[in-house]
Amino acid sequence: MKKKPWPTFFHSLPSESFPRTALPLVAAIFLALAHSPLGAVFDQEQLNDKQFINIIFILDCSASMNKIIGPVRKIDIAKKTVETIIKNLAVESHDVGSMKSGLRVFGSKFYKWKQNCDDTSLEVPLSDIEITMNPILTKVISVTAKGQSSLSLTVDALKGDFPEEKEEISFIVVVSDGDESCGGSPCVAVKQLVSSSRGVSVSTLGVETSPSGYENLNCMAEAGNGLYFDSKDADQFILFLKNANRRIQQNRQMLASDLPRDSTVIEKRDLTANLKEYTLESESPLYPDRDERFPAIDTLQPDDKLFIISSRGLWIEVFAPDKQIQGWVLAKTGGSEYSVTVTDDTTPLYTEKSPSSEVVTYLDAGTQLTVLKKEGAWYNVFSQQLDIRGWVIAFNVVEN
Repeated sequence: MKKKPWPTFFHSLPSESFPRTALPLVAAIFLALAHSPLGAVFDQEQLNDKQFINIIFILDCSASMNKIIGPVRKIDIAKKTVETIIKNLAVESHDVGSMKSGLRVFGSKFYKWKQNCDDTSLEVPLSDIEITMNPILTKVISVTAKGQSSLSLTVDALKGDFPEEKEEISFIVVVSDGDESCGGSPCVAVKQLVSSSRGVSVSTLGVETSPSGYENLNCMAEAGNGLYFDSKDADQFILFLKNANRRIQQNRQMLASDLPRDSTVIEKRDLTANLKEYTLESESPLYPDRDERFPAIDTLQPDDKLFIISSRGLWIEVFAPDKQIQGWVLAKTGGSEYSVTVTDDTTPLYTEKSPSSEVVTYLDAGTQLTVLKKEGAWYNVFSQQLDIRGWVIAFNVVEN
């Protein structure tokens, strides 16, 4: 199937939508995607006259997502991908009520040997992203991967998850390895969904896909007038969604300017209304994640206005409204207690961060551990109950 050329979506936005320093980055991403074999087609005309943006995540929790890739499982990569996308969108400037999000998962309730292909559920119904962000993050952390890969049936079940109003655009974001074990065709399911629904686009983010999994996900994106990305390129997909949101905000502003003067004015959302302010004691690098080995996004100064999004141990996640950036700073004093929960029985606690080192003990599923520090795919932890410390591998625990 020959792919259509990349649309001129970025060019449809006025130059003042971007800081001058951002234009080279946008151009680079545009050129990279325009020549990428992974880029499916997004129809920019879908955004005409749209005033609301809905984003429904579909998280693949099937047994195939337990495959270990290096030091982590596919499901850990998928969870991090959803977390990264929704956190970035939640601080994007938008009018009150104009951006909504929701979460559907499949394969999380019944083990694969039970052959239950109806294992799909809308865990967080669509609502304002300010309301749904925390429930989505909580659910994403807690779900386990164990069931059938019912990707096509999950697409079928989407009907009713999103509104079909003329002024709304609904982005379905599928985070999966693309495997299908229930006999359906995910691509056909997407074609049927798009043909029978108004204002819906299906995009896919592949997690360590097999050739057949890639074919499924890429075909779904093309059939859904969406985009395919590898999960490691989620930042490019985030940029795409942010630009779609900015186009929608322009539509709303144009609508507001056409209203009579005595009409109700659209309320602007205060990004920091429910956030606590944070002050740095000294100059500090801002990291994209809780690891000093990442290149710093920026260097923050004590006089920069900052607000706390979340905290983990000595790491504080902050939002800088003046710079419109967010990330993690390493504080001198800790934030909330940083702990993890063991997910599997007989999880080894090692003396060193190496699977060949001596095992201190084997931990039961549900054991709570305090994190002393994290290095790569390892946690250095302490068990208050057992009064022992050691190292566990990241894919055997989940952060609380």
